[in-house]
Amino acid sequence: MLYGNPPKVLMVRKNCLVSGRFSCDLAFPGGHIKKDETYIDAALREAWEEADVFPRFVDILGVMDVHETSSQPKLRVLPVIGILKGPIDAKPKDSEVDHVIWVSLDSIREPRLVFHPIRGYVNGFMLPGNMVIWGLSYRIIIDLKQKGYIKLTTS
Repeated sequence: MLYGNPPKVLMVRKNCLVSGRFSCDLAFPGGHIKKDETYIDAALREAWEEADVFPRFVDILGVMDVHETSSQPKLRVLPVIGILKGPIDAKPKDSEVDHVIWVSLDSIREPRLVFHPIRGYVNGFMLPGNMVIWGLSYRIIIDLKQKGYIKLTTS
């Protein structure tokens, strides 16, 4: 989900107190596609379930190419690009997520070694509040910028 000018992207932090593969990771709202659901339906449902974003407040622009996690087992992700129709009060809606934040895409810089609270040192970008964008989420943001949707800012 994108909103504003300069653009900001909606990200969720997977709950740091819940053990799991993505614990304490910043990510885009998302998850598995349910039976009889399209990938767009799934993206809108996940944004609703994780960040309290009403589907009717989102205009879908399209999808990006499939991206994969670099860790095993590999997960294949089809990012759906949506623009919010207006300001919303996004917030965690269930225990899977402990933070919802808007990240200014102009603030994203080249990756460097930063400390992740669960994983230790990773190649990524540190946000205020010791939140780290790294891995697949970072690669999706860079892909958005490189494809001309958003200009890459370097430090």
